Order: sequence, then structure tokens, then C-alpha cells
Amino acid sequence: MTVTNAIVRMVGLPDLEHILAEYGEAIKALPAEESANLLSRPYDEFKAAVENGLFFVIENTAGNFMASAGVFDLATPGEKELGMCFVKKGWRGYGLQTLLLHIRICAATLGQVPDTNADNAATKSYAALITGVKPANARSAANTGEIGFEPLATPSAALFIACAACRTPLASDPGRRCCCDFFSLSDARRAEVIEKSLEMENWSRTRNSDRLIVTLKIRHLQDPQFRKALQGIAHELRSGNPNNHRPNNCRT
Repeated sequence: MTVTNAIVRMVGLPDLEHILAEYGEAIKALPAEESANLLSRPYDEFKAAVENGLFFVIENTAGNFMASAGVFDLATPGEKELGMCFVKKGWRGYGLQTLLLHIRICAATLGQVPDTNADNAATKSYAALITGVKPANARSAANTGEIGFEPLATPSAALFIACAACRTPLASDPGRRCCCDFFSLSDARRAEVIEKSLEMENWSRTRNSDRLIVTLKIRHLQDPQFRKALQGIAHELRSGNPNNHRPNNCRT
């Protein structure tokens, strides 16, 4: 068995051009029907996700790109979108999209802790986590479904703003507003993902006779204060009252 070691980490501003170049190369190299699944975001939104500590990359020990994904603020304050997930072709089959979902759910939740000093704090809760998947992208739909995302019956208008930058205009279909289907994560399933993430020491998967081990260099899952906050958040989400425990000092 061959073993490949890799890490997952936050993307920093010096990484911006390198990450965008990987997406650009994929768009040129992949068949049109496959590259259409790479749902790019406007540069300003991508940069904002990086600045917010909400864009992540998986790379091998030589620093070569394997996968990445981010979390994006929406115009509606009560929603965040998980998007721009791309796993390089040679590294598919190791569950990297699922790993990136775990990490983004934890990181995005830590950045959403309700503010006790805000007006009407008693009515505030964690922003909804939403993701969009093209109907033809069965693999991504299966991965998001397995982790707990469920179809979103009424997507908000904020989710369609990114359509202006979409490379694949909507085909003629009077029943569609977007080329993606949208899915959201319930509080109970978010709590489950957080708890499973806190149990991880690394991410290890085997494909045929090849094993990939990804070390989690993610402060959201390494810092003791953040881990404690996530444990408390998972408890609140399961109890159905996300306002019982608000550790204000754990913002990313």
C-alpha cells in the first residue's frame, strides 16, 4: 500500500492567485460538462472569504494543490453559503469534499456566535448554512446528502445574486431560477457534524491500494478555546435553543 500525507489549512492572502490559477486550469482542462460544476464566485467574494478565515485548501507535503472550498457571506445576514468546492481529479475518491464540509461547518459556525450585546439578542440564532449543487453533479449531491443537507424548498433572493457571475447560463426552463439546487443543514445535523469533527485526529481514507492521510492544521479544531466553544454550540443546537451559550470571545 502506498501512503500519501497531506494537510488541510486556511488559505491566506498570499495564496489567492495560486488558488485561482488552479480553478482556471481546471476550467480549461476538464470536459465542459464537468467544469460546469466549478461554481466560481466573484473575486471580491472569494477574497472576503479568505480574509474571514473561511477558505481552506488541502495540499500534499510538497505544497501541491489537491482540493479547496470556502464559505461565503450572503446579502441576507441569516444565511451563509458553502461553495467553490473543487477536488482535483487525481484525488477524488478519498472523501475530501466531505472533509471540507466538516471543516467549513465548524469554522462558519464559530464565526456566527450570537452577540449578547446586539438588539433583540434573545431572538438571534446561528445563520443557516446553505449549499448549491448542479442537478447533474450526482457525486456532490450524494456527499451533501450523506452529511445531512436537505433540499431547501424556498431559496432566498440572496442566493441568486451570484448567478450574474455564473459561467453556465441557465438553460431554457421556465421552472428554474438557477442552474443549481439548494440544500440547507438542520440544527441537529449541524450538531452531529461538529461532534464528529471534534473527534477527528486526522482524515484517513483508502482508495484501492492507496491511502491518503490528511493532517488537520485548522485552528478551529485545534485551539482549546475554539474546541470548547464548539462543544457548547453542539449542545445548544441539540437542545433547540442556540441562545443559551454564547461565548463571545471565540469569533474567528
